[in-house]
Order: sequence, then C-alpha cells, then structure tokens
Amino acid sequence: MEKKAVSIDTKKGIVLLRDTGMCQHEISRKFNVSRTCVRQTIGNFNELHTTATKPGAGRPFKMTRRQQRVIKLQQLRDDTLSLNDLVRYAQASLNLNISRQTVSRILLEFDLVSYVAPRKPQITHEQRRCRIFGWR
Repeated sequence: MEKKAVSIDTKKGIVLLRDTGMCQHEISRKFNVSRTCVRQTIGNFNELHTTATKPGAGRPFKMTRRQQRVIKLQQLRDDTLSLNDLVRYAQASLNLNISRQTVSRILLEFDLVSYVAPRKPQITHEQRRCRIFGWR
C-alpha cells in the first residue's frame, strides 16, 4: 500500500472498533489501511489518549509565505535595495524583526540576490607612483 495520511475520523473508528474487541487484522481490512497503521494508531491512543496528530518537529517559521512574497516583490520593484534596506522594510511595514541572513535565504528561495555594489576600478601603476612619490 502507498503511504498516505489517515484522517482523524478513521483513527477514531479504529480505536472504537478495538474497544469493542475486534482484532487488528479485521480492523485493517474494514478501513483499508495497513495493520501497522492500526497498531500505531492504537499505541498512540493508549499513550497520548488522543487521536490527533502531533505537531511536526522543528522550530516554526517566523514569517508566513505571504510575508516572504512581499519581501520578494519589494526586491523586484527596486533591485538596488541592499539586505539592510529589506530588513528595515520588513520592520517598518510588516512589523517583523528578522536578520539579514533570513532575508538572504528568502531571496535565494526565489532565485534572487540582493544588490551588490559594483567594484571600483583599481588604480593604475602611474597613479600609484604619483601617490607614493607625490605630484611632480
């Protein structure tokens, strides 16, 4: 069987049938789920006393997808904005306290980069000589 999420109603039905005394094999055939799914659902219910799914691991995101798109649109409108400018924009308009690294990561997700000032031309040998020995 393919791996798919089982609805809460199905999990409640599994627990109810198990409480009535039906075996796991019959429950799995009745709901068309694997025996492993039935066993895990019953085990989780016995341990947690609920059929709800637990929240996923990891830290939740600070920004919503909508806020990330707003930052992307701001960068597309004015491509001369630096990361610091975008951080200030997020603080002012979105009321978000985020770092330059977060803004950079958001732009990379959308295949964008922040503004980088072009390199200045280097001084020539003649200009260097004039600086060292003075203007003569």
